[in-house]
Amino acid sequence: MTDKQKYYHLLGEVCEAMPASAVDSAIRAGYGREHKSASTRLHHVKQGKVASLPDLLALIEHSMPDYAVPAHLLPVQEAQPKADLFQPATT
Repeated sequence: MTDKQKYYHLLGEVCEAMPASAVDSAIRAGYGREHKSASTRLHHVKQGKVASLPDLLALIEHSMPDYAVPAHLLPVQEAQPKADLFQPATT
């Protein structure tokens, strides 16, 4: 499942339960402060206009702390190569 598919599936699960103050809660918690239009973007994410899984997860985290996001809807973490894989072999 792609992140976009996960976003729409998760949005479908939480859209009715997410409080109207979700964006305000995320902004007050400090999410998105690096962007001038964070509030507008988060409103668009909540409405389904911008498909951003990390932003939706932040909205859920800050406004619905008791909701456990199903593991299959979390973004896939790409494995970081270990530095020792690229070190020359020592004998």
